Amino acid sequence: MAVCVLRTGSHGGEGRRVRWPPYSQWERSALKKKFLGDWKSLDFLESFWNPVHDQRDLFQYRRASEVWRKRLSGLTFTAISRESGIDQRKACALVSGKNLRPYLLQMYLNRQTLDNPRPGWKWVLECTPKPMNMFPRRVMVPEKIQGYPDILDFLKQFPPASIDHLSLKFFELSSEWVEQHKPILFGFLIGFLMGDAGKYFPEYLTCSRHYTKTSLSTNMKSIDSNIRILTYVRLCLSILGVWSHEISPAPGTIRWTSQSSNLITWILRVCLGLKSHERTSREAVRMDWLRPCPPDFQTSVIQGIAESDGSVDVHGYYASIGSVPNSVFLKKVLASIGTPSRIHPKHNPTQVRINLLPALELPLFNPIINSYRYQSLLTHANSRGFLPPSPIFSRP
Repeated sequence: MAVCVLRTGSHGGEGRRVRWPPYSQWERSALKKKFLGDWKSLDFLESFWNPVHDQRDLFQYRRASEVWRKRLSGLTFTAISRESGIDQRKACALVSGKNLRPYLLQMYLNRQTLDNPRPGWKWVLECTPKPMNMFPRRVMVPEKIQGYPDILDFLKQFPPASIDHLSLKFFELSSEWVEQHKPILFGFLIGFLMGDAGKYFPEYLTCSRHYTKTSLSTNMKSIDSNIRILTYVRLCLSILGVWSHEISPAPGTIRWTSQSSNLITWILRVCLGLKSHERTSREAVRMDWLRPCPPDFQTSVIQGIAESDGSVDVHGYYASIGSVPNSVFLKKVLASIGTPSRIHPKHNPTQVRINLLPALELPLFNPIINSYRYQSLLTHANSRGFLPPSPIFSRP
């Protein structure tokens, strides 16, 4: 079984420090308009999903607004320094932007580059404002999933996969196939995060002041089947522009980590409906939006969970998914796509069991990954003379 850890923090925070350049003419005009108008309002943050700031950010914002307004009134930096009780060089930097741009000022400038989000949606910035990427990649996300069209609209924002992506070569897939099956890949990622990847992540770090980014780090037994699963997860992450890779392994294990991403946090909070610090090992997901979705998409979510927490009975009577808090929910999802199942044991369910033939017809495990679970399912099916699984999710 996989042991997954979700860690929070910024990516690329180490290394050589990159300094802020002076404000451009456009930036100076935007800030001038702000500080001559309603500078006390932080309503520009309402357009962002899950923005984070603290008292230090508010203090810097108020100090910057004070310095800007005094400078615009004609005071010299010497007078501003004397009146405000701050170093003259810092007063200059607050107005010029050189080497000093308070977080909330930079968020305001980011907001000025964006359209108004559609009703019920918010902007997500994939990194906090920083000198090397002052206007970071932005994606619009729904605050609540209303249905499958929200998933499709969300995924339309991402460009097609690169034909050079390692996962495409590994599975011998084309970028056209990935683009056509992008919802399927996203569904698998949701399921994988609902499986082991939703169980073992620490509290968000207190040093992460401006975001609640989450990275997916996974430890698995070093076997070919698990390599294939993680390579497929890498493909699923890549459609969102989130990279992942193998890191120095411990003996007999595969260690895999992804880039820290606000989008992973959004999937946990909005798609899975988990509150801050909740785990799928203890709390049930809140995903009522899933059952009205198309069967293919629901199946891909089930496959993501099954490749993480699934197994096949040694005698081949049934396949199962272990999920203590979500067994009843999974049974309802399976029923909505016409797959009979049962929870076991009835009074205190710890898993969902599916008879061999329905599990084969679904299919419960992903044929492209071709894991040992899928191979076990085929072995028992062949011994009973069952037909191979349906072509859903098969290679073109």
